[in-house]
Amino acid sequence: MATTSTTLSKTKIVVNAYGTSTDGTAPHFRLLIDGKDAGQASVSSTDAKSYTFDADVAAGQAHKIQIVYDNDDIASGQNRDLGIKSLVVNGTTLNPTSATYERYDDGATTTTMPGQEGLWWNGALTFSTPGDLYAASAGGSTPAANNPAAVPEAGSAVSGSTGSTDAGSGSSGSSTIVINAKGVAAGGQNAHFTVLADGKKIGGGTVGTDAHDYTFKTDLAADQAHKIQIQYDNDGVVNGTDRNLHVGSVTINGHAVATTDGSVSYDKGALDGQDMVKGQSDLWWNGTLQVNADKALFTSDSGSGSSGGTTPAAPTTPAAPTTPSTGTGNTGGGTSNTATGIADGYLHTEGSQIIDSAGNAVKLTGVNWFGAEGYAFAPQGMWLDSYQNIMDKMLKEGFNTIRLPWSDAMLDDGRMPTGIDYSKNPDLQGKTSLEVFDKIIEYADKTGMKIILDHHRSGDGASANENGLWYTDQYPESKMIANWKMLAERYADNPSVIAADLHNEPHGQATWGDGNQATDWQAAAERIGNAIQTVNKDWLLIVEGVEQYNNSTYWWGGNLQGVKDDPVDFNVDNKLVYSVHDYPPSMAGFGWFGDSNFPNNMDDVWTKNWGYIVQQNIAPVLVGEFGTKLESSQDQQWLNSMVKYMDGDYNLDGKSDLASGDQGVSWTYWAWSPGSGDTGGIMTDDWTVNQSKMAALEPALFDGGSH
Repeated sequence: MATTSTTLSKTKIVVNAYGTSTDGTAPHFRLLIDGKDAGQASVSSTDAKSYTFDADVAAGQAHKIQIVYDNDDIASGQNRDLGIKSLVVNGTTLNPTSATYERYDDGATTTTMPGQEGLWWNGALTFSTPGDLYAASAGGSTPAANNPAAVPEAGSAVSGSTGSTDAGSGSSGSSTIVINAKGVAAGGQNAHFTVLADGKKIGGGTVGTDAHDYTFKTDLAADQAHKIQIQYDNDGVVNGTDRNLHVGSVTINGHAVATTDGSVSYDKGALDGQDMVKGQSDLWWNGTLQVNADKALFTSDSGSGSSGGTTPAAPTTPAAPTTPSTGTGNTGGGTSNTATGIADGYLHTEGSQIIDSAGNAVKLTGVNWFGAEGYAFAPQGMWLDSYQNIMDKMLKEGFNTIRLPWSDAMLDDGRMPTGIDYSKNPDLQGKTSLEVFDKIIEYADKTGMKIILDHHRSGDGASANENGLWYTDQYPESKMIANWKMLAERYADNPSVIAADLHNEPHGQATWGDGNQATDWQAAAERIGNAIQTVNKDWLLIVEGVEQYNNSTYWWGGNLQGVKDDPVDFNVDNKLVYSVHDYPPSMAGFGWFGDSNFPNNMDDVWTKNWGYIVQQNIAPVLVGEFGTKLESSQDQQWLNSMVKYMDGDYNLDGKSDLASGDQGVSWTYWAWSPGSGDTGGIMTDDWTVNQSKMAALEPALFDGGSH
């Protein structure tokens, strides 16, 4: 097919949204431009936050922009709802009342109504935007395409465009500008700013009421001074409320500049140098806050510093794999990978221990990298970095394992991923979601990282299957088994894939050992695991618990009390690992969290539900999910106790209860990326490492040797 040449407009779209979660799941929306996917986001905050997307669209033409709410629900009397404060297109703010709302009443009918802020039903908020919002970008025309690249779903870190190049002489270097800002909304519109470098626009942001970092990258001439300008452009008073912008700081290549610094000025009104005052944080009028940045801030490698809020640039062509040093040593036998401390090859079990191919007891200590099981069909974060860089960061922090969730829907024929910036991931261009997994697993094999494949749910979506079981009408057990066998054969010759987590979080009507084929998860796990072993006998097979057993309720997938009476038995021995999910007080009000002896009572709780399996040398246990935002003292106490328990202090008396040579409980932290509304991630909203979480986890990381 012949292609025509169309002038494009580099377009920035900001969705200013808030939401109400229910049943542990935040409201989710997809952004469509002229009917094509341009990104998506989960909205976990009840305060309005900015969700920013970049796209190339035809210049000078009208475009239809739709915000599609797609996971409306009600649980325990609580509605999951999405609120849209505004849509901002290239700096122009549009209210939801200027749109139409096509409400999806059921699978066959819709109701079209005037646009509104509250989306209380699944449906599409549709904006018809005029052509004058889309100015032509520099660089002429390119083949017609809609090639969007979404920035972080969490919405608090906004990536600006990267196309502004300084025209001055000398070498050019990538620079990172971080604006910390918040605002006061008026008339349903939040404050908006545009960022310029030497008078050239490099991006913009719509701010919420909480301060966040907004990150922009641009190329600026090295060893020259530059002007960084923050232009407040939508001041107004509505019903007595004054819309204002507050700029906390400007960070240039890792160097923070206070707004009251002598190098900062405030040009009120037009950017013309006529109404200059000294710099200030509160911008009460339209105007430009200007930083006269010294040339020392722009060295030839200034963009590669480790400043807070920066987003490392990925190589255009993936670099040859390296093995980051994490301080781990050789385990003493066979061929051990120095980054992970685990010998190459497959794993097996002996009693409560996981044993590598060199005969050493090892511990899987890793992270969950979610996203592919959901609406994006790709792990989160590849909109701002290469998958190689992301995995290298995991290794650098000391993790040796990735639990990689997938859904049956992800494996439907030809399923394509979204949320990937192919300029940062060129070798993923045109690949299906499954082929993206191939590349991730291929890189894991090169670096020594281990992969656990996790059947997270049947259809695409968030959290576990809504029915609590391992199958649905659309994806029956037979389809799930067929998918598992396909994956087991596909990766049979790649020892970086070490395990299959057979199904995520059985709960509700799921039972253990009662013989009911429709609900008995223990029996189903044996059927599924034995089917996998017909094509691949090398994998560890991970079996999670249920929610309820003998009138005892615990976390979804966390109750393994039934193992005492009905253990799982696979055809191939020494491959079984049990798994639980365990979460903190902020996630549920279990009675033990209110005990006067908390957190010193938690060892009894954990031992009763799953710890006895390790302590009685029945089998290894993987804590497949645990996590917290660390925002309360109770959560902090819980995490510290959990880390001690997993590391072998089974009575929380400060002393290890492990036999010589044994390792503690394996674990994969939920989650790596910040997109989980309940827990956040190892990465913060601006995609830097949460050092508090890493400090808490560090004692239980596998150190590559004997305990």
